[in-house]
Amino acid sequence: MVPAKILVVEDETIVARDIQQSLTRLGYDVPTTATSGEEAIRKTKEIDPDLILVDIVLKGQMDGVETVRQINRQFDVPVIYLTSYADDATLERAKTTSPAGYMLKPFHPNELRPTIELALHRAQIDRHLKESLRWLATTVRCMSDAMITTNRGGRLTYMSQAAQALTGWLQQDTMGAELTTMLSFEEDGPAQVIENPAMQAMMECRIVRFDRVTLRAKDGTTRPVAGSTAPVIDDAGVVIGSVIVFHDAQALEQPDRGLESIRSELRQAVARAPGVSNLCAWCKRVPDVSGEWYDLDTFITEHSGLQFNGGLCPACLQKCFPHS
Repeated sequence: MVPAKILVVEDETIVARDIQQSLTRLGYDVPTTATSGEEAIRKTKEIDPDLILVDIVLKGQMDGVETVRQINRQFDVPVIYLTSYADDATLERAKTTSPAGYMLKPFHPNELRPTIELALHRAQIDRHLKESLRWLATTVRCMSDAMITTNRGGRLTYMSQAAQALTGWLQQDTMGAELTTMLSFEEDGPAQVIENPAMQAMMECRIVRFDRVTLRAKDGTTRPVAGSTAPVIDDAGVVIGSVIVFHDAQALEQPDRGLESIRSELRQAVARAPGVSNLCAWCKRVPDVSGEWYDLDTFITEHSGLQFNGGLCPACLQKCFPHS
């Protein structure tokens, strides 16, 4: 197992060397130390440490807190603050940098291991969580269906890009707003507002489906939508929010309508061409009303607009290329 690599940032050289030796005896890899914030940032880039120990009252242009703030902007590495004293204002500033822990100087070498191991373990969990969130965010962005989440009070907490496109609302304009003030779900047909699907799912603690209702968007336009709402339940069994997923029902019907239109045009073209009943058994060509013969695909294209891609079916491919 490869030992964790640690960077020590301490402006007192003797103290830094003592910490470095203690960590090395504990089995950690401590290739170097830094005595200033600028040096710490440079060496973080050079050695890519798994953990950084930083004196919170580091001397120089950047104290320990500002050093960590700069490191957080450029790198993803956990930090433990080392301090023998610090005023309340410094400690409050330190909290804003989300450190992995604190250690009071002077400390016994044996106190280092549990603090470091806990920080490394927490950092690993955080990385896995961030990776999962990135996968989830990418998946949601790629979804064609719209997705909205609310807290248990029915206030919006998230809108996917598809939801923003369907509703006309931008996410930054809706955060914290009640769902019913942003959107109106109505019965398809005569305008009649239905029960808030998010609240219904949370109150009844079940998935609520709506097959076809009317969504009234920000600009007042309406469109038929279908989808479902599910409650979000924590480990204690408490409902903490809801997820609404829906899609434009009309858009899903358009491909079927387009296909039916092609079929209708083809039927009409065939009806207008009485000679189509004559099909050459050898070349598979058909005559039009003027008596001129065409390939069947050409005839269909001219009368319906349907285009064909050239190619061979599996059976013909095997006959033409039996050894391929």
